Amino acid sequence: MDNSRNLTRWTAALPALAAAGLIDLGTITPAHAQAVLEEVIVVARKREESLQQTPIAVTALGTEALREAQINNVGDLIREAPGLTRREGRKTADLAIRGIGTRVSAINAEPGVGVYVDQIYIPRNDAQLVDVANMESIQVLRGPQGTLFGKNTIGGAILLTRKKPDTGAVQGAVEARLGNLDRQDLRFNISGPLIENRLAGGILIDSRQQEGYREDADTGRDYGDVDRQSVMAQLRVQSDDIFTGDLMLFWGKTEENIEPYSCLLVNPTALQTFVAPGNTNAYADECNRSWDLLDDEKVLMDRSPLDFEVENQMAGLKLTWELDDFTVKSITGYLYQSDITTSGDTDASSIFSIQNQYEPRRQMLANGIDADDQTRKFFSQEFQFVGDAFDDFLGYTVGVFYSSEKIEKDGFGNMLGPGGFLGSVRPDGNISVLPPAAVGFREATIRDFENTSAAIFGQAILNFSDNWQATLGARYNWDEKKVSQDNYTTAASSPGVLTVDEFNALEDFIHPVVPIADNPRQEGKDDWKVFNPAATLTWFLDESGDSFNGGMFYGSISEGFKAGGFAPFGTEFLAFDPEEVITAELGTKLDFWSNRIRLNGALYYSKYDDIQISVTRTFPSEDPGLPATTLNGITNAGEATIQGAELEFSVLPVEGLLLRLNASYTKAEYDEFVDEDAFGNPIDRSDEDFAFIPEWTVAAIAQHDWQTKIGSIIPRLSANYRDEVYIGLDPSSALVDEAYLESYTLWNFRLAWQSSTAEGLELAGFVNNLTEEEYFGTGISSVEGVGALTLVPGMQRTYGVEFRYSW
Repeated sequence: MDNSRNLTRWTAALPALAAAGLIDLGTITPAHAQAVLEEVIVVARKREESLQQTPIAVTALGTEALREAQINNVGDLIREAPGLTRREGRKTADLAIRGIGTRVSAINAEPGVGVYVDQIYIPRNDAQLVDVANMESIQVLRGPQGTLFGKNTIGGAILLTRKKPDTGAVQGAVEARLGNLDRQDLRFNISGPLIENRLAGGILIDSRQQEGYREDADTGRDYGDVDRQSVMAQLRVQSDDIFTGDLMLFWGKTEENIEPYSCLLVNPTALQTFVAPGNTNAYADECNRSWDLLDDEKVLMDRSPLDFEVENQMAGLKLTWELDDFTVKSITGYLYQSDITTSGDTDASSIFSIQNQYEPRRQMLANGIDADDQTRKFFSQEFQFVGDAFDDFLGYTVGVFYSSEKIEKDGFGNMLGPGGFLGSVRPDGNISVLPPAAVGFREATIRDFENTSAAIFGQAILNFSDNWQATLGARYNWDEKKVSQDNYTTAASSPGVLTVDEFNALEDFIHPVVPIADNPRQEGKDDWKVFNPAATLTWFLDESGDSFNGGMFYGSISEGFKAGGFAPFGTEFLAFDPEEVITAELGTKLDFWSNRIRLNGALYYSKYDDIQISVTRTFPSEDPGLPATTLNGITNAGEATIQGAELEFSVLPVEGLLLRLNASYTKAEYDEFVDEDAFGNPIDRSDEDFAFIPEWTVAAIAQHDWQTKIGSIIPRLSANYRDEVYIGLDPSSALVDEAYLESYTLWNFRLAWQSSTAEGLELAGFVNNLTEEEYFGTGISSVEGVGALTLVPGMQRTYGVEFRYSW
């Protein structure tokens, strides 16, 4: 890692060294002067601009770059965009940029990185891992984007733009990818004119299947599998170069198991003394058995199903009027989700069923309570006015935004053991069954959410001269949230002392589920108003022959926020406020050597306030004779300072050879983080590391395009390094070395051939995790809870072939 750090520092210093005359880039003689780095067009400021003329830290990938880098969904972008991280391996997105994102993955918590498909916002964390199919470009915007993109872009935004049908030409492609783990990806798309130069249509059919990369040693189930199908239809209407209308209809279905988890025991706890029906072994023994299976690429997880399923239906309508002096846009989006199941396995064993939603839903459904029909409806509408005035002195973007989201019948609960029971083994071998309402049957709820947002925004670009530009912007946001929750418990009492066989028979027990007598329903309502300004000053540099091809330096101050919400704490909902961040940034974008070297970098400093964290809070009992209740939930418990640097360095040393180095450094430190212990005493956790955020990430890529008589041969080798990460969620985890996942480097290789005679034909082979690196992508350390780490093992070496024919 020392060499990578030295290289990062050396390349970051190139502009200063060149300016001081210590490096003369003009003395480098290009072998083939016609080879240059392409100009990239981005819409980071909601107007089309060159990447190198946009004073925002942006990583942009086009269609070919996405295919060459094997970007299959949004999560794969962490290999290409510096500063973008996630809890790798999980089915949910859990995205973060510059250390800011999603620490708590729950339906009542918002994502910290905004994901947009054709400018339509995707509101939920478990829906943001959008598959990359028929994409024209993907742009990763780093830093708070609160002015133009609004709430939940506190870390940044990811913009996905699909290819649109062409009213003048027929286009299409057939693609297939086959590999080990029975991987079978098939895709077909075709588009073209229905009425020449007026109306065009297109359709995309996509299917992705792959077996899980870890098998349960007891049940034989595969975890980490892929099983997704989708269909998308598009229409484009054009009229006299003034009006363009784009309609998109999408259907997709996911039917998978969750990611695999391995168990690593770190602390004997009270929970480990309990047993659950169906498996009365000690938790410590089962956890150790899980760890011993790691080399066999197997896991031990719940006997109950652990599903990740959702059906998505999406519609988008974009209307654009290109008038003489300005452009008017109307962007309408609608997302409907149903058949939703998202479970977890906090204990990574076959004993308990913590966070497995199958168990509480089974109990409620058996009692006639509708707990299996969750639906989500999201509607958004945005109007934009984009133009230039005063002989291009002023460029402006103004607009209004509105969204409404309803989540209905979200069935949630936490049965600690199958059947809702836990027991304690007696000296005689029998089992004392604990009262289920107090221990095993922890909660069963049906929740409804209603979220409404509105905003007005504007941005002015002031071009004082060819070399100086200022950008000023602001957004006023109004956010309202309503939540209601029906609370249920069991009317069953403890059956007392049972034999092991009698206790195991409780695995299929159906409880008499009844509303909680003193708190059958909770409700909450609150609203928040947030104002986000931003300002940027940009100095554009003139070209200086072939050695220096222009660029910029910029300084900016920007703000962003992540929406607040409600967390259930026992008998009431407690509101938590929005997170807010203000970031100061210095950046540069420079091109050298006849546009054969590109150096983009940024330094930033952020103050991050009201961080939403899951913490422990103690509530006194209304009955003086009973002890206080200790509960977990989300609240604003943290403030932090985050500073760091990013680098994107590309060079074409000879024609066809591309070398690229991306790196990011993130130093995130809490200024304040107050938690409580089980007795209600405050705990200062400000010395803890940020969970799930690596300090260093580095990506190095080498790709060569050899032109031969039979076509182009394109080998690509990439390496991705991720520093160690802390995965602790409770105070004691910071004292456990195992709560820090080790750093790792993954090597991927792809070799493609593009035919010189059959235009559009490409064959490729790939090997990912070339060196068979053994690593953990993410996990959770629960030292005080289950007393173990539950770790997501990384995927082993995979390989396969690709076929693509386009026209």
